[in-house]
Amino acid sequence: MKRIFSFITLMSIAASTAFSQGNLVQNGSFESVSKKIKEAGSITYAYPWTSATDNKPDLFNPRSKGEDWGVPMNLYGDAEPKDGNGYAGVNMYSYKDAEPRTYLQIKLSSTLEEEKVYCVKMSVMLGLLSKYACNNLGMYLSDKPMDIEALDADAITPQIIHSQNKVFSEQFDWEDICHTFIANGGERYLTIGNFAPTSETEEEKIRKPKGIIGTQSRNAYYYIDDVSVMNMAGVESCDCEVDASGSSLQVKYSKEVSSDMELDVTEDIEMSRIYFDEGSAAIKEDAKIDMQKVATLLNEHPKYKVKITGHTDPIEEVKVTGDVSLQRAQNVKNELVKLGAYENKLLIVGVQDFDPATEDASVAGQAQNRRVVFEVISKD
Repeated sequence: MKRIFSFITLMSIAASTAFSQGNLVQNGSFESVSKKIKEAGSITYAYPWTSATDNKPDLFNPRSKGEDWGVPMNLYGDAEPKDGNGYAGVNMYSYKDAEPRTYLQIKLSSTLEEEKVYCVKMSVMLGLLSKYACNNLGMYLSDKPMDIEALDADAITPQIIHSQNKVFSEQFDWEDICHTFIANGGERYLTIGNFAPTSETEEEKIRKPKGIIGTQSRNAYYYIDDVSVMNMAGVESCDCEVDASGSSLQVKYSKEVSSDMELDVTEDIEMSRIYFDEGSAAIKEDAKIDMQKVATLLNEHPKYKVKITGHTDPIEEVKVTGDVSLQRAQNVKNELVKLGAYENKLLIVGVQDFDPATEDASVAGQAQNRRVVFEVISKD
């Protein structure tokens, strides 16, 4: 009977994947389970989800033995699923680190492609019996399973996090965390959790809501549901956050920490990207961190000679006057010089739309083309 049930479960997952409209996260709503849940740390029952550490996340589903791991009532409160009939539970913070954090992990159904834009998204809700709420709820994409040594060394930075890195304290409704992500190429694993040290995690004490029975747990415990990684070519927007200007597409480039935690300086410079709004050569505020990183590396290696190349997308190229691609490169050079880089070591080139990063005609695809890239042409 167990073999038959497992086969049916796998078929159910395959069917849900087929209807997920390109979601690379299988069983993203944790509704397909292989066994009745009767204890903590049962995340592996929701194949292909696993735990990134020995301390396993929890799983909640109507197929549970008793109310502790049920839906909607369970050990941490009362919560209806965002999608489907189940969800996972993750400990993001605990008072004085009394309880170990947990990390959800999954192998994506296919590898992310270099320079493609993906919308990465999850829904979160704080458990009603959590005594604390916290920030630093993040999603980390990597080519290999999460490196535990890098985690212990606080050397992992999640690429997907709320733009304001706010404390998530909502206990009665699901909140979305999403962002566009431009792949380095080769990313195959997604890990969810709090990757920041406790000293850099902001926590907020939560008063137990009236009418809720039970003892508060001394941690920030979050339900996780509706997880997705989708190629932006197949979706209209990635807009769970909208900025003050009304723009919903915030293209972000983040570099993955290598497994040995040693980065080649040339590679680190050349993998950096500065992205621009359509028709604009102004450096955006969210690019300042990447600008500072490149400037710091150049300051540390003053003999490096770097070519700065500006690009446009084909659509804006027919709308604008003048060479916007060259102006973008010039503005990036000027900013690097302000940050301490040597001016005579920086060359600029504008190639307009002749070397696109992608032929994708969607809004997200064209956003990839409005960029400045770097090339180390000499180290002497």
